[in-house]
Amino acid sequence: MWKIQILPQNEICFAKDGERLWDVLVKHSNHFLAPCGGKGLCGKCKVKLLEGMVDGVERDQDGFILSCLATVKSDLIVEAQQTIGGGLSFFESTEISTDKSGLGIILDIGTTTVAACLIDLKTGEILKKQTCLNPQGVFGADVLSRIQACGEGHLSDLQKVILRDTAVLIEQLAKGDVIRELVVAANTTMLHLFLGVDPSSIGVAPFTPVFTDTKIIKGSDLGLSVDKVRLLPSASAYIGADVTVGALACGLYNELHSSLLVDVGTNGELVLAHDGKLYATSTAAGPALEGACIECGMGGIPGAIDKVEFENGELVIHTIDSAVAQGICGSGLIDIIAVLVKEGLIDENGTWDEDCTSTIACRRKDDRLYLTETIYISQRDIRQFQLAKAAINAGIKTLLSVCGIDEKAVSNTYIAGGLGYYMDLDNAVKVGLFPKGLLKSMQSVGNSCLSGARLCLLSDEKQQEVEKLSKEIEIVDLSCSLVFQDAYMDGMGFDVE
Repeated sequence: MWKIQILPQNEICFAKDGERLWDVLVKHSNHFLAPCGGKGLCGKCKVKLLEGMVDGVERDQDGFILSCLATVKSDLIVEAQQTIGGGLSFFESTEISTDKSGLGIILDIGTTTVAACLIDLKTGEILKKQTCLNPQGVFGADVLSRIQACGEGHLSDLQKVILRDTAVLIEQLAKGDVIRELVVAANTTMLHLFLGVDPSSIGVAPFTPVFTDTKIIKGSDLGLSVDKVRLLPSASAYIGADVTVGALACGLYNELHSSLLVDVGTNGELVLAHDGKLYATSTAAGPALEGACIECGMGGIPGAIDKVEFENGELVIHTIDSAVAQGICGSGLIDIIAVLVKEGLIDENGTWDEDCTSTIACRRKDDRLYLTETIYISQRDIRQFQLAKAAINAGIKTLLSVCGIDEKAVSNTYIAGGLGYYMDLDNAVKVGLFPKGLLKSMQSVGNSCLSGARLCLLSDEKQQEVEKLSKEIEIVDLSCSLVFQDAYMDGMGFDVE
């Protein structure tokens, strides 16, 4: 057996001779991601090999190796990339009168990020917040890759890592205090994985989940230090509890005007309130907006380029926490593509314009435009973004078409999610992520999932409301929609100036 030391957390684990390093890190590290699922495609599972020998891969000039290609041949010391990220963007926390007492925790299990809050059950006050990246990312960046991993025998592994990190979050928040209840909101697949229920039926037609209703379990049955765990209800295979409670938080259920909720992430989940009814759909945007399939992409952590502006002929770059630039997160990706479109560096098809005379054209080398000496956006990145933005734009237009209304008839457009909170909405419209006619009605609402989960934790009436809402939402299938297909193709392009 070989000893593996993982820095900077100083975790210690052991590997058999010839065991793949990726498998070792997946089993033992809390700070490790691999969006392609360990297939050697994304380059995101790289670690710095400080000491020891591996087979199957050579160190690059900076000492990094892809752990999914490396097999262990000696004791190792490796340095893993930091993965503690965002997810606790602002969310509404209005006062709620309650006759409950003690402490509760709300948990939002996103495909990329996990966020939790400690709540005073008497006052509704948010006492503490904590977040981490979803450790299931080692099995792939999106829902379908994790469903596929279940088919390959990793269901118990997927449950184990999320329960492990949930236990850590509870410990960090509670500090030994008794937690009366943990309320969990997530997409339908994440809820299945949390309980160790095989979600394979969600990945194939007719896309039928094992359960969508509220689940209440003893915390001890899941190995969690809470009295009770409540999983909130979903509406369908791809409209999960994160969406139903988001609609609850935004008041869509009682909305008198036409209003739209857009939760931007690996999937674009959309809910439209119109004429007293709710219509919902999910469009597969892919992980580009989460940074997973972008060559220099990363989550919203310190060092991520989250804002890019063009001033006086120069790029002005801002990073999270003003740290040294390490990569590009979703909001930064939207900004830089908006600059490329405005300055004519890419044409209406998203292809580099070889005749562009912008002052930043000199930053281009081959198919890459460099924001710093090492961080760039490539032609492939632009294509990935086009696929994502076309999917979300077309999904919105399809929902509007189902209700027979146009963009200007929408009174309120709520943009939810961590990315939605930090993105420049003007730039998002300019690059075609959202239809132009929605701009005047758009507002960022941050983490609507946590907002809704908090309401359900504190109010039995709100719990009943979300259960009713989840059963009455009409699900719109995009797979056979000609409107979606046409809008998707139109949405691939850019409106160049």
